[in-house]
Amino acid sequence: MRLSVALISSFQWKKRSSKAIMRRGRKRRRRRQRGEDFFVAPEIPLDLVIEILTRLPHKSLMRFKCVSKQWSSLIRSRFFSNRYLTVASPLRPHRLYISLVDHKCDSREVCHSPRESVLLSFSSPSSFDQDLTTMQGMGGLHMVTLRGLILYIVCGKACLYNPTTRQSVTLPAIKFNIFVQGNEHSLLYFLGHDPVLDQYKVVCTFVSSSSQDLETIISEHWVFVLEVGGSWKRIEFDQPHTPTRSGLCIGGVIYYLAFTSMFQDIVVTFDVRSEEFNIIQAPLVLSAYVDSLDFIEYGGKPAIFYHTSLKENGLVDLWVLENAGNWSRKVLSLQPCQLHLVDNDIPLTLVDTTQNGEVVLVPSDLCSPFYILYYDIQKNHLRKVEIQGMPDHKKDGIKGTPDFGFKLMDKSESIIHLET
Repeated sequence: MRLSVALISSFQWKKRSSKAIMRRGRKRRRRRQRGEDFFVAPEIPLDLVIEILTRLPHKSLMRFKCVSKQWSSLIRSRFFSNRYLTVASPLRPHRLYISLVDHKCDSREVCHSPRESVLLSFSSPSSFDQDLTTMQGMGGLHMVTLRGLILYIVCGKACLYNPTTRQSVTLPAIKFNIFVQGNEHSLLYFLGHDPVLDQYKVVCTFVSSSSQDLETIISEHWVFVLEVGGSWKRIEFDQPHTPTRSGLCIGGVIYYLAFTSMFQDIVVTFDVRSEEFNIIQAPLVLSAYVDSLDFIEYGGKPAIFYHTSLKENGLVDLWVLENAGNWSRKVLSLQPCQLHLVDNDIPLTLVDTTQNGEVVLVPSDLCSPFYILYYDIQKNHLRKVEIQGMPDHKKDGIKGTPDFGFKLMDKSESIIHLET
């Protein structure tokens, strides 16, 4: 009898316990539905997400495109690409690109010899002995850098390369109207950006000249807008000329040096938005034939950096193009104690300017050890940096003595997707 009572009491206790557990479970579910039992993290505002993402390395951004469709659309958008360019980050040291090309092809066909060109990349503001990247088959002649993109020529065609996304695009060949058998021909490409419409454009100037009559020059000009369905469009300009430099783009205007059929030195400007050419008389004491000058950006204005006398007496002429179209001259004098940094036997080539306003000069030929000169215009100070670990071009897919191109990309990582 006592055993029966104990079993009944135990069963009733378990029944009451199970009912209590069920009631507590129902109460928890109701509290969860009302948001009373657990913490829900607030959603991060989109503008804060953008600020965080723009400060991340590009490799992280490429992975984060897989997080969601919203993040993928955001990272691929032109708005985010432009925002990513403008945010200064210590994670983005400037990079130096060296193009070694062993062939000159005038066939204007696609090159199928990838081992004949190599693009080298270094990063480190002090010694350039770290993070060496070798890109076989990339690189070409007459390199131009703008907003994280590299433009170069391969077999007469314009090639665009984004070293951040590793995307490469070759523009279609141009059917020139002035191609004459027996004449000497040359072409040069320029890269520009319109900040108003946010458009990238490639400009081509093709020149045909008689080998017997050097004063006879014919040129034609073409423009390609980098967008879906883009194609070459011919631009009329009645001033034949031969470009001698790749130039630079400032504020939506491309500037480059050239000479006319009368061997007159001029500065040609091209408005990227309106697609109009214009001519400005170059300083009379300068010559477009001289290798020791080129355009730089000085105080937001185009300027010609003329360094012929740098090796002899440490003097540099700086010609600044003012708003009225006139030239102002500034003579820079290097400190005598730094003249030993300049080798009198090696000609120098101007490469670019850094964000700090330093002019970058490199030897015109490959030498060992290879070095870079940084000339601070404001302080009249010169510093020399050797590139450690410069590879032997004979062991890196280049035969003989290659053509040598050098460009600086100063803290510009572009994640823009190239579309043509």
